Amino acid sequence: MKPFNSKDHTDAPQQLQFSKMLKSSIDEAWDILSMHEAISKWIPMVNACIRKTPGPDGNWEEGCVREVLFGKDTLTETIVHWDEPYGYAYSISDMHVVKDHVGHFELTKEVDGTRITWTQYYKPQGNFVKQWLAKNVMLPSVMKKALKNFEKSLRTLKNTP
Repeated sequence: MKPFNSKDHTDAPQQLQFSKMLKSSIDEAWDILSMHEAISKWIPMVNACIRKTPGPDGNWEEGCVREVLFGKDTLTETIVHWDEPYGYAYSISDMHVVKDHVGHFELTKEVDGTRITWTQYYKPQGNFVKQWLAKNVMLPSVMKKALKNFEKSLRTLKNTP
């Protein structure tokens, strides 16, 4: 396991973190998590994810760039950490309400399956109302729903109830 340190990629503080226990192996969870284009199936408001530029060694892992159509916005994301099958981190070019953003997905083996944890690091920007809505309404809603959808994707993949 390659340790992830957010400070290697941003000096922004941790703002949000949510996790969910999954009844699956870490490899099954990684199969879905590592498919860039599949995030549109489980992260709300993501209409598409398009791989734009491979990483320095020609792969779609650390260093690659993807374009994420999030609602009406197009976000440019760079994969800044890749640790198969334990997770990855991405940075997003500045957005309207956040800057210096890094998101990290981590998969952890546990006795009953795998825990997925999604952590967001960023600096708020914009007016107070937009900042408050982003941290307390929009991002938590998207993140919680995404983790539920991720679990459903795993059940569909495994074809289990």
